[in-house]
Amino acid sequence: MSIRPRFPAPAEAQAPPTAAPPSAPQPAPEEPEASFFEATTVTATGSKRDTFEVATPVTVIPAATIERLAVDNAASLLRYEPGVDVNGVGPNQARPVIRGQRGLRVLFLEDGLRLNNARRQTDFGEITGLIDLDGVETVEVVRGPASVLYGSDAIGGVLNLIPKRAAFGAGRRLTGSADGRYGEAGDAAQAAASLAWRADRFDGEIGGSYHESSNYEAPAGTFGAIDLPQATEVLDTGLVDDSLRAAFGVALSESQGLRLRGQRYRADETGFGFVDAAEYGVEEEATVRILYPYQDFDRWTLTYEGSALGFALADTLDAKLYWQANGRQLVNDIAIDIGPLAPGWPRSEVLANTLNTTDLDTWGLRLEGIRALGAEHLLTWGVETYRDESRNTDESTTTTVLRFPFPPFEQRIVSTDAVANAPNARNSSNGVFLQDEWTALDRLRVTAGLRWQEVSTEATDTPGWETEGLDFADDQLVGALTATWQITESLNALASYGTAFRAPNIIERLFNGATPEGNGYQILNPDLVSETSDNFDVGFKYRRRDAFFELVGFRNEIQDGIVQYFLSDAEIAALPPDVRAEILASRARFVVQQRNVERLRYQGVELAVGYRAPFGLTVGGNVSYIDADRVDAANPPPGGNYGEKYVAYLRYEPERRRFWAEYRVRHNASADANLAANEPVPPVGSVLPAFTIHALGAGLRLFERAGVSHDLQVTVENLTDELYAEFSNSTFFRPEPGRSVKASYRVRF
Repeated sequence: MSIRPRFPAPAEAQAPPTAAPPSAPQPAPEEPEASFFEATTVTATGSKRDTFEVATPVTVIPAATIERLAVDNAASLLRYEPGVDVNGVGPNQARPVIRGQRGLRVLFLEDGLRLNNARRQTDFGEITGLIDLDGVETVEVVRGPASVLYGSDAIGGVLNLIPKRAAFGAGRRLTGSADGRYGEAGDAAQAAASLAWRADRFDGEIGGSYHESSNYEAPAGTFGAIDLPQATEVLDTGLVDDSLRAAFGVALSESQGLRLRGQRYRADETGFGFVDAAEYGVEEEATVRILYPYQDFDRWTLTYEGSALGFALADTLDAKLYWQANGRQLVNDIAIDIGPLAPGWPRSEVLANTLNTTDLDTWGLRLEGIRALGAEHLLTWGVETYRDESRNTDESTTTTVLRFPFPPFEQRIVSTDAVANAPNARNSSNGVFLQDEWTALDRLRVTAGLRWQEVSTEATDTPGWETEGLDFADDQLVGALTATWQITESLNALASYGTAFRAPNIIERLFNGATPEGNGYQILNPDLVSETSDNFDVGFKYRRRDAFFELVGFRNEIQDGIVQYFLSDAEIAALPPDVRAEILASRARFVVQQRNVERLRYQGVELAVGYRAPFGLTVGGNVSYIDADRVDAANPPPGGNYGEKYVAYLRYEPERRRFWAEYRVRHNASADANLAANEPVPPVGSVLPAFTIHALGAGLRLFERAGVSHDLQVTVENLTDELYAEFSNSTFFRPEPGRSVKASYRVRF
């Protein structure tokens, strides 16, 4: 069955049809029947495209799926998708993993604008909880480098959240929704509402959500070397947060408009989550607690949108000027057991408490134009600039508690330090890009693009710091070339090659002190250089009205990859005396430094399939295989990722869609933790255990009257109550919730 009879010309380039003579009317051409699995993307190419027609591997998660999964943040949507995963626990601390790469190697966008934070740790990146999913229309994931369109940090992939734009039915000027949700895990309660209106040339929207939950419980069970005898509270996984958003637009003409959009996020105390080691019978030398007392985020964006402009350089033009402020506090409470001072004496300890306050203000501009040249070429060009101003303070108190079996029995030695662990800094970036989508033949589409970008970091005045020699500057030229060949009307072959880069951020280069992850110590490295990469993708896409199949193989090699290097005892002994004294005072169990290594290699295969039966049953699944290697014989492969993931789903949803039911299963195969030399073995052991998670969901439209619909949804996560954790347990044991039920009620009008 024909789905796409050869590639269509770009929409902007299509010529109007020639009118038929009145005496010989011609029937309108029959439109091919759309596929049930059809989806469009704007992130992959910069212009709206059918995913079947683009060579770039991309995952699109629509609003209906977002509602059906009922998760707290965008990263949690990735658990069931091919080639991607999630790191972190709790309602707002999840972060995306794309093809084994995470943290700062994944660029987090909202409406195409950067959310990455230059003050985040390498492996963490920005939290996706900043953006309220109730205001998101689609989540798009580019699997693989995308530096041509998006610059630095897009070396592993891109997560882009596309905001909702209210759709008004015929004659309607007001629309909205209200949603209430309860989740058994942590007694989580959530309320969300939105309202949109239009009047003549004006339209507006307001919306928001409130979420409150307490610590959830992990089930009893065995996970690697860890054995939990009973259901156990996972500390610091509760949260109270709220989101607000508002947008106001005006149509300047039939093809031009302005839009002002504001958003606000506030989170009270939340943490990384942990289980007391005593609960699973392990005596830890140190207890680490990481908390955010608050996390604040604000953004204002002014957008100009123009289409059918007929300008020499652009048929369509999109300009976004934005300001955002990201502030947070981070607390580390660390208790280190230093043992008895003499045989038979009570155990002594060191208590370290640090408070970091960070404020990051950003101004940015992204200008993007699209110009059709005939029916064969679609040019996308753009200019992007942004500037970060980072200010931070650190306060630390170290208390050494010495205990004796005789008076005074206990003596406390307290020291304080108010020198920041990283200097204040200014990050600047300027870039230009050009991309051509060329319909070379009826069945061949080629896309080629280039981007030049300069980045710089300037250390500014900071009490206690000598900032001379700490500045960084770099510029890079990257490119991409992709091709899609239409073998048949339903089968495309794809191939792509691209280069990408990532500049080191403030924390990687200049952080010096006790690590936020816990009982380690990081030494600054101002000599770090940018990572660069080469990426290859080859594969096939098959799609017809009721089925699809996608197979992609990839290989991504990163040169000068930035890794966390664990120093040996001999290397620590060779450090300057003042540095060794600071390390000794911190009682750190290990010392690390961010360093460039020759090459990191990520390669693998992604397979996804789906079939839609005529009576409303959809079956499908995906398989992901990822292998990571460090091309350096002295070190193990990077990260501690699960290399194999298997997903299957079964969903019944009749054509009228008044109700649906779904079953999902995910299996992650065991994998080596890939511990670096001198890195402590985590409690789970040197192997990340396999796990299998089952979930059920169902939804029902209760009734619909006078244009108002009422829907009820119930989901059951972790149906078999299995004890498990995502790969991030290689540092801490942070298990996921046990079996939990979620119920939500939504009203739309």
